Amino acid sequence: MKIIKKINNNVAQALDGNNCEIIVMGKGIGFHPMPYELEDLSKVDRTFYGIDQKYIGLLDSIDEKIFAVTDRIVKTGSSMLSVDLNPNLVFTLADHISFAIDRFKGNIDIRNPLSLEIRHLYAAETIIGERALDVIERELGVKLPESEVTSIALHFINAENGMNNMVETMKTIRVIDAIIKIIEEKFGFEIDKDTFEYSRFTIHMRYLIMRRNKKSEVSSDNRLLYDLMRAKYPDTYSCMLEIDKYLKNHMKWELNEEELLYLMLHINRLCAK
Repeated sequence: MKIIKKINNNVAQALDGNNCEIIVMGKGIGFHPMPYELEDLSKVDRTFYGIDQKYIGLLDSIDEKIFAVTDRIVKTGSSMLSVDLNPNLVFTLADHISFAIDRFKGNIDIRNPLSLEIRHLYAAETIIGERALDVIERELGVKLPESEVTSIALHFINAENGMNNMVETMKTIRVIDAIIKIIEEKFGFEIDKDTFEYSRFTIHMRYLIMRRNKKSEVSSDNRLLYDLMRAKYPDTYSCMLEIDKYLKNHMKWELNEEELLYLMLHINRLCAK
């Protein structure tokens, strides 16, 4: 392994055996004159591939112990979700946790107004956030407020969806929340957010939104089924039209007939008595 650039005494940029650029961590790894060949790979504690250059500077401002704890949280979360996460997550989350600890010491607690929705829409990520707080308390001796569960969960949601910023993640959550409110108002009852039906519905809405964001439409010949649903379930059809209107006005989305059918089917499943 060739160490090519010092970041600090314990962190450096390097080239692996395939000449791929990586970030390596290990005691004293950046102390030697650059560049040099690192023969003893046991000195490398952690390696990171695919890190955006703009995040590397964070390593100088984040305590190494916080970074190590964050790395453990990310690896545990990735295993729980069984997905590939954005490689920058460990850097952005370490930065967040470092700042959260500073806020905690200053008695500042920032709450997310959509925390309940996030807990229901992203149950697995919320569990990761809860476990992360336990790890932080155990390893760093800081008991962060419960509001940080949602904040940490959002970092995983963001990294899981391959989104470039938190704005897109929050937009998805707000859209689903608005759709749920339209359905509740139309059918006159509060949807139980602890049910499988609700979880299934929100998953399908997330997929629909992700497809729209990627401009990937669903398309097939289901005109007969569309007309059948429209005639058989007029309340569902009416509700779908209100949701369609909301998406046109607030998101500038024009859903095609197949996507409208998709909405009707899942509204009907959610509200079936």
